[in-house]
Amino acid sequence: MELLTKKFNEIGARVKVFEGNQRGQMRDRDIILDIRNDKEGQYYDIRLRDSEEVELKVLDIQKDDKHLLLMAQTKKQKMKFLCGYDEREYFTCAIPAVNVSTVLQAKQALKPKDLIERETLGKIKTKEKHKRHRKTKKGKIHRQGEFNFVPLPSFKPPEGSLTIIHRNEPMSRGGKPHIAQYLYREGGTSVYVNSIYPEGLTEKEYQELLKKDKDAKNYNWDHRTRDPDAYAKGKITHTDHATLDLKDVWHRVVLNTEDKAAFAKAVAFLD
Repeated sequence: MELLTKKFNEIGARVKVFEGNQRGQMRDRDIILDIRNDKEGQYYDIRLRDSEEVELKVLDIQKDDKHLLLMAQTKKQKMKFLCGYDEREYFTCAIPAVNVSTVLQAKQALKPKDLIERETLGKIKTKEKHKRHRKTKKGKIHRQGEFNFVPLPSFKPPEGSLTIIHRNEPMSRGGKPHIAQYLYREGGTSVYVNSIYPEGLTEKEYQELLKKDKDAKNYNWDHRTRDPDAYAKGKITHTDHATLDLKDVWHRVVLNTEDKAAFAKAVAFLD
């Protein structure tokens, strides 16, 4: 614990480790990472089902970047988490690739394949790949939290009576939403979302819930679209990030891959 505390202190963060199923969070999980607040500010809250069964180790630290790569190893698996400071707040996210050993590799593993290909074609230098604004020949690729915005200068939504350009539309993976001044989307799955079901329920799942729980219809539901092809322009706002201005150029919205990690549910923190 002393060594772990020292490592987190090197990126300006505090960490507390607890053992046991407090607040009933553990369920079938060996570890849960969260970010909480006390009188001194934010700290990393790590909860272990059994400290004898989980080994915690910091694999890499980037002090200037205020990031570190944490590994939690059990008899069954290795789980890796990127922890650090992004603009205004600390964050943590699960890394889908288990063969990474550095912060830079972890950041790269969070990018979907098509985004990596776009950066390769744009000949972005290695030292530039993880900046929030990466310059390419076809315009800058921007990042705000887990959302990336890839410029498409020639893109225009189809013209027609069924084309809807949403204004001040929330985009979320379950946490505090990023708000797009203008958003156009195609495809995806229509879902019902609330604080109990942040990932959403399909129409079939929603109707099955109503049969089991008569009070469910009175929950505060919001109608959203899961996994659409989304395009945004104008200003993108979020309480934890500086406002991003995409101006009048449509950008494809690309999420990072943290949800692809088999142990993604070990992260309780939602930005």
